[in-house]
Amino acid sequence: MNIELLLQEVSAISKKYDLINQKTGGYFNVFKIANIVTDEVTICRMLYELLSPTGSHYQGITYLKLFVEKVLKIEMSESELASAAVYREFSIDENRRIDIVIRTKERLVPIEVKVYAEDQENQCYDYYQKAINSNLFYLTRHGDFPSDYSANGLTDKQVTAISFSDDILNWLGKCLEQKETIKIAPIREVILQYMSAIRSFTNQMEDEKEMEIKDVITKSPENMRSAIAIESSVTECKIDLMEKLFKAIEEKIDRKKLENEYDYAANEGEKVNKFYSRKSSTYPGISYLYKSAVKPNVDIWVRIEIDDLIFVGYCVANRQKSGEQCLSEGEIMNHIKWIDKPVIDNWWAYYELLPDDNYDAAPDFRNADEYYLKLFNKEQFDSFVSICVNKINEFLLK
Repeated sequence: MNIELLLQEVSAISKKYDLINQKTGGYFNVFKIANIVTDEVTICRMLYELLSPTGSHYQGITYLKLFVEKVLKIEMSESELASAAVYREFSIDENRRIDIVIRTKERLVPIEVKVYAEDQENQCYDYYQKAINSNLFYLTRHGDFPSDYSANGLTDKQVTAISFSDDILNWLGKCLEQKETIKIAPIREVILQYMSAIRSFTNQMEDEKEMEIKDVITKSPENMRSAIAIESSVTECKIDLMEKLFKAIEEKIDRKKLENEYDYAANEGEKVNKFYSRKSSTYPGISYLYKSAVKPNVDIWVRIEIDDLIFVGYCVANRQKSGEQCLSEGEIMNHIKWIDKPVIDNWWAYYELLPDDNYDAAPDFRNADEYYLKLFNKEQFDSFVSICVNKINEFLLK
């Protein structure tokens, strides 16, 4: 089978499952409808609710027991499990809260959850100090280990990396196999929707669709050869589009950008070239000076950046570097008077999604959603660039 025929067959499978989802309500997902599919707070709340023995599911320790066995891989006796309590946003001091804590008569198990948010300085190190007879568990989309900035010397002997893509999905699958879960439709359906949301932000297909595509690819050596050729070309196409987008934005912004290590073109385009080969983002972008020397060695930049989505905002650079936010909310409001409230995330002071701060219309460069695929159409690409440039100029000129 040649490449074109293979693409046609895979396309037919995708269209079939698209129609099935339309007919069966597969696209009706409360997490996606409410724009909370990647909201870290909501994802943690759902996880907490399932884990808590006093959760509204009224299944006692059933889900917690499975989590301890399948995800944490900790041996707990029935009596220890019976003593377990689960906490959300467990306070350890005035400024630090552990996302989820499991506490028993024998141990305290801290779990830090990162969907898109960046690490904070010494965050994992500080959380590990609160663990009792346990590692710190670090839950991310794909099981990444925390940065040195957060871990501060901790190793995999003290921090266990776990993932939504494998560990949490496998655990939720086990939860669905429980007889009571099968019988109780609201719990069953919400867990299924939660799994669908996780597959969405971890870039995974539904199991049945994936199996059918695998069957087509592995049907013959020729099909597999074509699939390998497609695979190597797809990543290059994605890289080319990202580079093309940054170049188009740069050409239309009428001012000189900052040349630094955070630029998409730095080190021969390293951040773009390695974006798809790494589990976590390389954060390619473009930076422009907004205000200089607002404090000694502190500047404010307007920066366009791609995590999975593309956004524009204000960064506070200390000695031309990223790091912990070094301006207070009051200082930020004094220098960026037009925003209602800062959105502080490490060095970020405020940001909005492109093109129009609407999650539903923001192209996902990691998961290749419909808005991303439209960028391969020249007219829609040009239109997207124009809207983005208008928004970026607003940030530069206000």
